Amino acid sequence: MKQIKVYLLITVFLFLLIKLGTAMGDIRKDGKIKDEKTINKPKIVFKEQVYDFGKVYIGETIKCTFKFKNDGTSELIISNVKSSCGCTAALVSKNKLLKDEEGEVDVTYHPGNYTGRVTKSVIVSSNDTNNPRCILTITGEIIEEVIVNPKKINLGLIKKGSSCKRIIEIKTVPELDIKIQKLESPNSYITIIPGEMNDNNHTYQIILDKYDYIGRFAGMIFVYTTSKKQERIDVPFFGEVIGDVKFYPEILSFGNIRKGQDIKRTIIVNFLNKDVKIEKIEVNPNIINYVVSELQNSKKIDVELNKHIITGKINGNLRIYTNSTIQPVINIPIHGNVEG
Repeated sequence: MKQIKVYLLITVFLFLLIKLGTAMGDIRKDGKIKDEKTINKPKIVFKEQVYDFGKVYIGETIKCTFKFKNDGTSELIISNVKSSCGCTAALVSKNKLLKDEEGEVDVTYHPGNYTGRVTKSVIVSSNDTNNPRCILTITGEIIEEVIVNPKKINLGLIKKGSSCKRIIEIKTVPELDIKIQKLESPNSYITIIPGEMNDNNHTYQIILDKYDYIGRFAGMIFVYTTSKKQERIDVPFFGEVIGDVKFYPEILSFGNIRKGQDIKRTIIVNFLNKDVKIEKIEVNPNIINYVVSELQNSKKIDVELNKHIITGKINGNLRIYTNSTIQPVINIPIHGNVEG
């Protein structure tokens, strides 16, 4: 009987000892007890998450590879790989990785005509609960073989009948031996005159001469070179030719309004030449009413529709007659739609 009791005690002791050992194995270094999810889970680890490609010339394609590993104990599943823009493409080598398996994310960036510092990102989503979204980054600088300064030419405000001149400078990378072949513009009112030149630095005068129309204008200058990456560089230009009078808006719109609705629009007329005056104003059709009031060096014209106007589209204009030889008549179109 005594032997049976001793046997039972030894058996219970061994059972408790085994349970204690198992419990001790489930205790983490921080003293907390591991649960089943903590013990068996994937873990995504990238060797590097940032790739700096340094400096590359415009038009070149950047490629890099980010290597990663499943450092966990259960299967790692890559659910999605998404880039920050359409110019960046990313492809993962495999979507499912067992413990200690390795994979790669290949990234290709097409900068196109972009220049300057650039940073693009790729987001890798997985079933790693501690790190479900890994951000991979590529960064660097896109430089030009041919540098045009300025890249846009603002000709500013130009009095009608006057000329305007701007200087454009073109530099090339010395070691590439690139030549500037020619500059031209399809706009007949633009003249291009070569200035100082040496092997890697060229200047040109861009002249707008006696543009006949009052208002905003825009165009393009084409720079042709021997560069394979920048065979033609487009340089936009813009400005505004002004007369004796400047007014806004250039088109008066009432939009969609209901019949009988009290809607007013305003035209501001600024006199750039103090000797110019308004002689008369005409409106068409006669369902449009207006009131003129004085402002400092300008006039305000409040325009409203007659309350008895019928439904349908409004197509009319307001004509301002002045004593200006440059702008004797200013025509402002009026549009709208009256609903019943």
